[in-house]
Amino acid sequence: MSTYAYYTVSSDSESVLRVQGELQRYMDEHHLKSDRVIEDHYNIKVQWQRRAVGRLFEKTVQQGDTVVAYEAAELARSTSQMLEILLTATAMGVKIHFVKYNECFEGKEKYALNDLLRIMQHIESDYIARRTTDALARRRAAGLPLGRPRGRKNKSLKLDKHRKDIMRYIDLNISKASIAKLIGCHPQTLYDWLDRHEIHVAKSKRGRGAITGAILATLEGF
Repeated sequence: MSTYAYYTVSSDSESVLRVQGELQRYMDEHHLKSDRVIEDHYNIKVQWQRRAVGRLFEKTVQQGDTVVAYEAAELARSTSQMLEILLTATAMGVKIHFVKYNECFEGKEKYALNDLLRIMQHIESDYIARRTTDALARRRAAGLPLGRPRGRKNKSLKLDKHRKDIMRYIDLNISKASIAKLIGCHPQTLYDWLDRHEIHVAKSKRGRGAITGAILATLEGF
């Protein structure tokens, strides 16, 4: 069994050095020894299968291997792509350590619901922060004002962009509290959104193992 340390290489040398240091610190603390370091020079916007991370998961890692990465945003450009990587890791029995969250995805077919939800919450929060930062940077570069103009009301609600995922989870009979964790919002925010759209969620009667299996099965549709 081998351990791979993975990180993306950008033009910001200070950021790269910081990530390298965090990876080494994490591996030292968890008694992990890197057998190979994977440097990904491709732009994060490129589909993960076409980058070094794609070759790593599709051609290099073997059953029982371990991959150590700083954060999800280093591996893929979106939550759906990250879920594809998690599914690939699960099929191969490969562990993925996320240094930033101090979490390890075990790569097991039957993964504990709470562990899966916790990791997915971290991942979704990362992508929300990344999208917000990128959008602000683009507006600054274009000389556009930041924030909503005074007196203008929201035309859409915060969770509207998650509607497709929310409806999928409702169809799986997942509880509202678990759905809130999956999409990375406060439960009350979800409750208010459901009330505003007059969406009824039946009380879940499934066990935790069944829900976890349903989530993993559904991820194949991303």
